Amino acid sequence: MAGNFNRSEFFATFKAEVDEHLNKLSKGLVRLEKKPDDFDLIKDLFRTAHTLKGVARMMGFFEIQEISHRIEDIFSAVTDKRLKFVPKIASIIFEALDSIKSTVSSIAGNKKVTIDVSSICSNLELCLPQDVSIPEKKSKKSSRKAKKKEENAASPAESIPPPQVESAVAITASDSEFFTSPSEEYIRVPLSRINKLLNLLGEMVINKIKASQKIITLKKINKLTKNFQRRLAAFSEEFKNNDDFCESASFDYALEALHQCNVDAEKIKEEMLDIFENISNEAIHTDPVVDELQERMKEMRMLPCSSIFDEFPRLVRDIAYEQAKKVNLVIKGEETELDKKVLEGIKSPLVHILRNCVDHGIETSLARRKLGKNEEGTIELSASQEGGQVVIRIYDDGKGLDLDKIKQIIIKKNLCSEIELSAMNDEQIYAFIFKSGFSTSPIITDISGRGIGLDVVKNQIDKLKGKVHIESEKGKGVLMILELPLTIAIIDVLLINVSNQICAVPMLSIEEALEIKADSISTVENKLVTQVRDHAVSLSRLGDILGIAPIVEEKNAKQSKTLSVIIVKSLDKRVGFIVDGVIGEQEVFIKNLGVHLGKVRNVSGATVLGTGEVVVILDVADLIISSRLSTAAPAQERVPSVKGKTKKRILVVEDSLTTRELERSILEVQGYLVDTAIDGLEGLDKLAQAKYDLIVCDVQMPRMDGFEFCKTFKQNERYEGIPIIFVTALAKEEDKRRGIEVGAQAYIVKTAFDQSNLIDTIQGLIG
Repeated sequence: MAGNFNRSEFFATFKAEVDEHLNKLSKGLVRLEKKPDDFDLIKDLFRTAHTLKGVARMMGFFEIQEISHRIEDIFSAVTDKRLKFVPKIASIIFEALDSIKSTVSSIAGNKKVTIDVSSICSNLELCLPQDVSIPEKKSKKSSRKAKKKEENAASPAESIPPPQVESAVAITASDSEFFTSPSEEYIRVPLSRINKLLNLLGEMVINKIKASQKIITLKKINKLTKNFQRRLAAFSEEFKNNDDFCESASFDYALEALHQCNVDAEKIKEEMLDIFENISNEAIHTDPVVDELQERMKEMRMLPCSSIFDEFPRLVRDIAYEQAKKVNLVIKGEETELDKKVLEGIKSPLVHILRNCVDHGIETSLARRKLGKNEEGTIELSASQEGGQVVIRIYDDGKGLDLDKIKQIIIKKNLCSEIELSAMNDEQIYAFIFKSGFSTSPIITDISGRGIGLDVVKNQIDKLKGKVHIESEKGKGVLMILELPLTIAIIDVLLINVSNQICAVPMLSIEEALEIKADSISTVENKLVTQVRDHAVSLSRLGDILGIAPIVEEKNAKQSKTLSVIIVKSLDKRVGFIVDGVIGEQEVFIKNLGVHLGKVRNVSGATVLGTGEVVVILDVADLIISSRLSTAAPAQERVPSVKGKTKKRILVVEDSLTTRELERSILEVQGYLVDTAIDGLEGLDKLAQAKYDLIVCDVQMPRMDGFEFCKTFKQNERYEGIPIIFVTALAKEEDKRRGIEVGAQAYIVKTAFDQSNLIDTIQGLIG
């Protein structure tokens, strides 16, 4: 015998289906008000109400079933032409749909259902013609008995109840304590997307198996390395303890030990080359798989704009009905997909904008007739994907924005001076309507005037890394354009260097990156300003904004150098930030800062680079606000002095893994910050990303040896003051002489190397 039917397991699916039916009924009712004789639409709404009734009955939610049944009766009467559909009926059905939505929300939130089902059903029954018989109201218990009796009298096919419905019937929607935990949120995903993910997963499993084999190989290499080190240690001990080493029998032992070490070294080299080739080949095949997997995972979170657009016809209809206006909402591009998080974030701003379109954009029918317009106003909501972003346009053919009135309010509220206002273009002036409390309406209503609540729109779109543009013509309407990223989880950023720290700036906010001459900067009203393509751009030192101490530079280089500048834009504001260098563009995955940090000024999140380094992602809107508070005073005057000793940073350039890690360990124990590079080319890359106080370098290395590395970086005046110590096995005098010629401050031969020698040399150079 089957177990009891557990509604909670199916509630999430039930809720999603009910929401879909409610949206379909709402959209259909709005269309039916305009075309009351569209019988195909009426039949479709009848079927939707019938389905909603059936699924509510199956789940045992009789309040929803009863309301749906009455709605079904109304559509049935209209279909049979026994009832004429009028807007008043639509309003009553809308109220009933709201009650169903409220009921489902109460159940989902584990709250008691408080709606008056009898009153709602009575209102719906009043819409029906007199010849429609309505069953008497009975108690739940008697109602169930009657229902059971009715089912027994039905035809054999109809009298077979669904499995375990009886157990469900025993519980009504008011028994919300049935649910012990909130329902989980779901999204619908096409099966084709799941299949693509499974195929990619298969590729990743193959790579996982290969990676396991690499671990076995690496363990083997580790064992060979330990044997190699053990033989070297034994040889070293023999050499130290025997004064007559060369004349003793130990000499043969030493030769044998060295020979075996050489054999082990060759084995390690062969194994390493083999694993290097294998990993390189796998990386070539894995990279596109991971890229595609990333794209498919982004698709999993993508939902069509219709998931929120479907609610707007009802919204516009209700507001227009209250104000006795005729408004037609046209929706285009609702199949355009956006990240679920972006969709959730944009819903509230769109509600504000649409409310304003109806309330203060669209004129009354009488006013439109006088202006020679169609009595019915039009609002067009469209979405389209353009490049790597989605553009949402909201257009209304109403009275448009009154530019002169906006200017008057700007001056009245002292938002800027008349001189500044005269220099602004129309779009810059329109941007003031996004200021908190800005409104051209003489009264404030519960429907937000154009400007009331638009600061919320701006703030929310800024959080979504989007942009807003406004175009308007007085008497002809307003076009509002929202530019939004497809997803806010994975974005393109520009990596920049700020006082030897890497930061990331979202590419969507960057207008351009360029280099300017230091002498092209002037000071206007205690602000740094430069000319970029005949336009004045305000400048700020990004290090000052972030509170990062600047790098101390040579005084004679300050006047002649060029400065790296990134120009960012948020809405109407355009600011340039002086940085120490531009590293390049990269796609990153954003991680939030967590509840323990909350909102940090000038920072929107963080990411982890391929090197494992954690990098903050800067909040451009915050940076622009902070830049307005900064001045052109020297950075050194505003950065507080740091008490205590600052740790020195050292770069170790060495191709041998063992030597590299040994030197790192020695230096870190002494309190130095240590970075490493495997050869001269990587060493140059490290120098470009961070500031170092000293370099410890080998000579014999692949790609670029130590002498060439030293000669190259010493030619750059930015690095010429950094001391370098060669630690190498080359012991000939000509090698030492060449090391000094290329600019080394010390030359330590590995055969004579010991820990104290290296530490003493470093302390003598940098302390």
